[in-house]
Amino acid sequence: MKIITNKKSLRKNKLALAISASLLLSGGAIAEEAAKDAKVAKALKIEVIEVTARKKIESIQNVPMSVNAMTGQNINDLGINDLDDLSTFVPGLEQPTLAIQSRLSIRGVSSGDNASFEQSVGTYADGVYRGRMNQQRAGFFDMERVEVLKGPQVTLYGNSSVGGAISMITKRPELDSEVTGDITVKYGIEYEHSQVMGGVNIPLGDEFAVRIAGKYRDQASGAAYNHYNQQDSIQAKDDAFRIGAIWEPSDNLSIYLRFEQGNFKTIGNNLDPLMHLNTDFTNKNDSPLIALGMGDDELNIGNGAPFTNGPDFSLVENDETMLEIVYNINDKITLTSITGSSNYDFTQAYDVDITPLSIIDTGQDETYEQLSQELRLAIDVTDKLDLLVGLYYQDDEFKNDFYSDFNMPLIVGGALAPAVKAGLMPAEFAAGLAADVSPFSRHANLDQNTEVAAIFAQIDYEFTDKLSMSLGARYTESEKTADQSIRLADVKHVDDPAMGELKDYSTLVGIVKAGAPYPPGTVVLPDYFMGYQLVAPGGTPHAYTDMLRKEEHSMFQASVRYQANNEMMVYANWANGAKAGGFDLLYEAVGGTGEEGAEFEDESANAFEVGVKLDWETVRLNIGAFYGTYDDLQVSVFNGSVGFNVGNAASSIQQGVDVELIWVATDDLRITANAEYLDFTYDEFNNASCSFSENPLGTANPENNRNECDWSGQQLPWVAKYTSVIAAEHTWEVSSDYNLTNMLSVSYKSEHTTSSDNEILTKQDGYALVHYRATLTSLENNWHVALVVSNVLDESYELYTSKIPLNSGAFAHTLNEGREITLELGYNF
Repeated sequence: MKIITNKKSLRKNKLALAISASLLLSGGAIAEEAAKDAKVAKALKIEVIEVTARKKIESIQNVPMSVNAMTGQNINDLGINDLDDLSTFVPGLEQPTLAIQSRLSIRGVSSGDNASFEQSVGTYADGVYRGRMNQQRAGFFDMERVEVLKGPQVTLYGNSSVGGAISMITKRPELDSEVTGDITVKYGIEYEHSQVMGGVNIPLGDEFAVRIAGKYRDQASGAAYNHYNQQDSIQAKDDAFRIGAIWEPSDNLSIYLRFEQGNFKTIGNNLDPLMHLNTDFTNKNDSPLIALGMGDDELNIGNGAPFTNGPDFSLVENDETMLEIVYNINDKITLTSITGSSNYDFTQAYDVDITPLSIIDTGQDETYEQLSQELRLAIDVTDKLDLLVGLYYQDDEFKNDFYSDFNMPLIVGGALAPAVKAGLMPAEFAAGLAADVSPFSRHANLDQNTEVAAIFAQIDYEFTDKLSMSLGARYTESEKTADQSIRLADVKHVDDPAMGELKDYSTLVGIVKAGAPYPPGTVVLPDYFMGYQLVAPGGTPHAYTDMLRKEEHSMFQASVRYQANNEMMVYANWANGAKAGGFDLLYEAVGGTGEEGAEFEDESANAFEVGVKLDWETVRLNIGAFYGTYDDLQVSVFNGSVGFNVGNAASSIQQGVDVELIWVATDDLRITANAEYLDFTYDEFNNASCSFSENPLGTANPENNRNECDWSGQQLPWVAKYTSVIAAEHTWEVSSDYNLTNMLSVSYKSEHTTSSDNEILTKQDGYALVHYRATLTSLENNWHVALVVSNVLDESYELYTSKIPLNSGAFAHTLNEGREITLELGYNF
């Protein structure tokens, strides 16, 4: 018997902490500007923060939108390895890790649970767009800063970034006179987490410099232990390196070349059976999941695919090359070229039945190759007028083979067990029926090419010293060609051999109508098809080739800013944009709906924001209020069987407020606070996929064999109304040679659903996470040591919940990591 035990209970009472103050968060300084105006010269207590949110260097207080920025030092201090970690400290940013996909969102706008969807939140590394989340798996290392741009970024960024954008800027080589660098070593005690990362800058003359950076991370333990295979779950290991070279042969020309490669691997599964309910919502006392430790943070999982006891795993191997050329044609015109090549291979095996038996296993093989080119021309037309114009082209190839393996004798036997137990069916007869249906694999495939071409422009005009305006536009054409299929294969993942006609078609009478489409040259064995109909009622094997989708979008963005005085700037902005549609990887052609049903439509966004940014000598306060409508929002909801219902919600409304506060209380103490209120509801969505609590009997719409409910007025999945982070940082001068810095942060998230079907039975209550860091720094010898405690109070909360396939009323949840104590040593040279 395999049992995975939650290890958090073993950590109780291990630690007693005396904690003093904390944390510098997103308001932390990115760079000190040379005093641009009288206010900066006077207000020495609050740093001027530089960002490139609008493709130019400017103070964050001059940007007419909500922006959170975090320095590379902040990222290291907070132990942020990836976007998931970053979301803990940036209200409104979320990246819940799902069983098969991950979904990145800003202000509730996300890409959904489908690998076919374009990214609603665009991620950009040194200006290179990353079209899929797997390109970001290597995480953060050797970073200059990260900027989180909230609200649609549809003109200067584009690429379907209707929710916002994340701009990641890596450290670049510097033309210094000597070699400099840094190295940091970390060890986490509870989860046996070790990490080494660093970078070195090597100048080679006055014109050329190289920077080499890398990281290695190994987590040998996880939130649970599997007694069956004696493995911790989830284990993780990743490594990455980056090499960049810059050449500046003259004051007018800069050429930067960067190559990056990374590997990200996880081993194990931490989905825990949570509960199993009858249709009247009472506990199912005869549930077979009870023996697996249901609801007590103990798991019993048979890992591997196809039908083996090998471990669940995921592996991403990625590489990226970018070339940036900046040429100052004269003192008023600058030409920038950014060429990017970004690729990855993703492999995954996952046991989705969450039992010790090999009942349903899934696996993916996914590849992505992307080539992009951007040209920008920045022109200082007059002292009051700036013009930015650009061209963009992208070509990418996406291919995913998704296998779902079904052990039909066990599935059929389990389905007949209640009848046998009730004496309604002889056991021998049930066993015979189960043996007649062979194990098989459903092989879903999407092979897609996308071409995108765009032209964009933005003008910035200063009417007076106080009043300015920006107008931007982007015109995009995209073309997608794709092959999509569902084939039935044996469990070795070999599609049935080409035998021409389907044999023994008469055995399928009553199961499928005559003339159902089948892949040309592919045989579907009768018992394979029978099994398929049992697990995916109405699904039809098919092969659609040369599907074509063309889109044209004109997108616009405008903003007005008014500098009332040295302390206050008010602004308003508006954006109207679109996110491209596409083809559904897991389209089942339920009911013979045909090729047209494989498409999902584009979605559109219309968003407004008004705000004020205030700066006093020791206090900074930024407030932004936003309102937006999203039409045809793309959604993907797990149907509780073996697939996802993909489509477009008619309309939704987003509204809320962002607040950021920085208070330099004394020379030694800084307080920061960030908060967001978000109300994001479906305005009209009357054909949503039902949750169990909405339709416990699973009554289906006879037209499409889907359980449909009206979600109009409901909050979107995973969206919490209130999120916040409050933090403090206190620095004590121990002596003339040493500083001791204590940092404490508390992040809060109010109640929210934790699954794509908005199930209220698994809703997570509000919770708070406390993080602490103490750092002793040698001012003379350039070293530091630190003690870091994450999740100080050992808080338990739901990261993600899901229906357990083919078990109506059964749910699983993921185990979060509890308290972690990390020791850190760093050295700069």
